[in-house]
Amino acid sequence: MTRLDQYLFREVGTYVVGALAAVIMALLAGALYEVLAPLLQRGADPLVVGQYLAYKLPELVVRALPLAFLFGLLLVFSRLGEDSELKALLAGGIGKARVLLPMLMLAGVLFILGLGLAETLVPRGLQKASSVLREAVVQKPRALLTPGTRFQDAYGRIVYVGEVRGDGSIGEVRVITAEEILLARQGRFEGGSLVLERGLRITYGSSRPRTVATFERGVVPLVELGFDPPGGLNNLSIAELRQRVRQYRSQGFSYQAELTTLYRKFAEPAASFSFALFAVGVAFFLLGGSRSLGFVGVAVLSFLYYATTSVGRIMGEQGVIPAWLAAFGPNLLYALVGLVLLRLGRR
Repeated sequence: MTRLDQYLFREVGTYVVGALAAVIMALLAGALYEVLAPLLQRGADPLVVGQYLAYKLPELVVRALPLAFLFGLLLVFSRLGEDSELKALLAGGIGKARVLLPMLMLAGVLFILGLGLAETLVPRGLQKASSVLREAVVQKPRALLTPGTRFQDAYGRIVYVGEVRGDGSIGEVRVITAEEILLARQGRFEGGSLVLERGLRITYGSSRPRTVATFERGVVPLVELGFDPPGGLNNLSIAELRQRVRQYRSQGFSYQAELTTLYRKFAEPAASFSFALFAVGVAFFLLGGSRSLGFVGVAVLSFLYYATTSVGRIMGEQGVIPAWLAAFGPNLLYALVGLVLLRLGRR
C-alpha cells in the first residue's frame, strides 16, 4: 500500500464514519417521527420502542453505508480539488485511474460488509424486532394495532382487526383458516389467546359452507403470533427470497416485490462501486475551472440516490419496470455519469 493509498483511505474513511453516524441519526429520526411517535402517544412502552430501534439498527447501517460513502467521497474529493491537491497529483504523473483505484478497493470492502450484514444481522434483527412488537401487541393492542391490521400465527390462522377501541378491546374481528371463519363483533387478547365475543362460526367442506353457528364467547389460542414491522420482506435471507420467487412464479402469483427485494440485496451494497466512479469523475470534471460542489451540492447529490432508489423500488414492486432495473438502475445511472465525467475531466 502506497502513501497515496493510505492518505486517501484515511481522509475518506474519516468522512464516511461521520457521514454514517449522521445518516443513521436521520433515518432514526424519520422512523421516530413517522412510525414510533404515534405509538408512544397511544401508550406504547418506551422500552419496547427502544428495543425495536436497537434491532432495526443493522438494517439502518446497511441502508446508510452507501449514502455515507457517497457523501464522504464527494466531500473529500471536492476539498482535494479546491486545495489543488488533485492538480498536484496530475502534475506528478499520477493519473485519474490511479486515484480511482483505492476508492474501488474501499468500495469492495464496503460491498462485502454490506452484503454480509444484509444476509446475517439484518434478518435476525428484523425477526427480533417483529417478536418485540408481537409481544407488545398482546399486552397493549391499542398502542400497536390500527384498523385493518392483519397478522398470522404459527398455525396459519389469519387474524383481521377492523376496529381498535380505547379500552384495549378490538372489534370487527375475523379469524380465517382453510376450514373455518370466525366473525366476532369484539374481542381482546388475554395471555396467549384471543377471546372473541358475540360471533359467528362458519365451517367449510370443499369450497362450500358446511355449518353456520353463533357463539357468545370463544377462545382462540395464538402460537407465535406474526406481526410484521414495516419492510417485512427485508427479514428474509437471499435463499428464502429465491425460494419464494420460485414458488410464486410456479403458482402464477405476483412475485415482483420479492424479486425486487432480492436484487436490492445485491444492488444496495454494490452502489459503492458506482459512487467511487461518480465522485472521482465529478472531482476531475470540476477541476478545470473555479467550480465547486459545496456542502449543499454534496448533500443534494447524495440524497438524490436515496430518492431514485425509493421510486425504483415502488415501481419494481408494482411491476411497472423490471425488478433488476428497479434495483440496479440508480447504480447504473451514477456509474454512467461518473464514467462520462471522468472521460471529460481534466487529464
